[in-house]
Amino acid sequence: MSIAIFAKDLPLQFDYAEPQTELERLFGGRFHINAVGKIEAGDSDRFREFLAQTKPPPRLTVYIDSTGGDVESAIEMGRIIRDHWFSTDIGTYLLDLENPNPHFVRRTLIPGKCFSAATLAYLGGRLRYLSKGSKFGVHQFSFRNPSPENVSHSQRLSAKIARFVEDMGISAHFLELSSETPGTDLTLLEEQHLKELKVITGGATEVTWTVHARNRQMYVRGERDTLYGHQKVMLGYVKGGGFHFWAVIEAQGREAELSGFGIVEIVANDENDRIDVSQRCMRIPMGVYVNVFVSISQEEAKLLAYSDGFGVQIRASNEAPVFFGIAPMPTINGSDQLQTFYHTLCDQ
Repeated sequence: MSIAIFAKDLPLQFDYAEPQTELERLFGGRFHINAVGKIEAGDSDRFREFLAQTKPPPRLTVYIDSTGGDVESAIEMGRIIRDHWFSTDIGTYLLDLENPNPHFVRRTLIPGKCFSAATLAYLGGRLRYLSKGSKFGVHQFSFRNPSPENVSHSQRLSAKIARFVEDMGISAHFLELSSETPGTDLTLLEEQHLKELKVITGGATEVTWTVHARNRQMYVRGERDTLYGHQKVMLGYVKGGGFHFWAVIEAQGREAELSGFGIVEIVANDENDRIDVSQRCMRIPMGVYVNVFVSISQEEAKLLAYSDGFGVQIRASNEAPVFFGIAPMPTINGSDQLQTFYHTLCDQ
């Protein structure tokens, strides 16, 4: 669907909110940033200064409500958002401070718009959401002044946009759709289409499977971002040491539980297969992560290589209903790497 563009935004404004009551602070969360208005040249520098002053925690959500503006500032804002491990959504989050509540302050999400260059800032989110009623629109990125200098600048900017979109893990078809709409119009993209383009992730990104060789070991790694943090699982092999399982879990303040709870299980195939490694694994906190490492048998390695997904669960006891760790990561996009890796090394 295409619509004409008429509205103009006010200058871009930033607003940071943190927990408002003792109970909100106790439960954590309740942090967000609003970025509302037209993006102008230099706004990325203003955004960086704003973050330096407010010092927000990682993993909060930046709510964007903008019809677009300066492309280069939008790209830089997107990279700042990614570097700070923020998520993005569309709209404005408002606090009801006129009706105080001693426990939780009411918050209302107002639907918004993310058009043109603002979509590039939005793509910086580690996780990306589309709140109900909000709109996402694209069109061509271009200069109004056709002078030779600006034509050259436009070509460089096109390459910069393409590199940014690729770095953010977005389908190249996103740029194709943008280029099909004249700069005087706007194409609104529906939620399902945005999911197909990997623009919307919801609470978890797709798992990326890659093969690595370093520090005298080889491994196949699955990696994703989720509501519960940045996560990696690896099936590895060391000559003379055999196969191993290795998980890297962003702790998000749960270092004590991840390092100290008594039950550690590798889980596979929708959690139907469990390998209790409580007595033979190592758990090593490193920065914001907790590493779980354990040597496994050839049969255990085969189970993981041929599974439809695997992860690790850490619990206080066998009866505990809640676990920390990593839910099984689907292997559908990594089955060839995992199985080839296993068969190449199982007889070494």
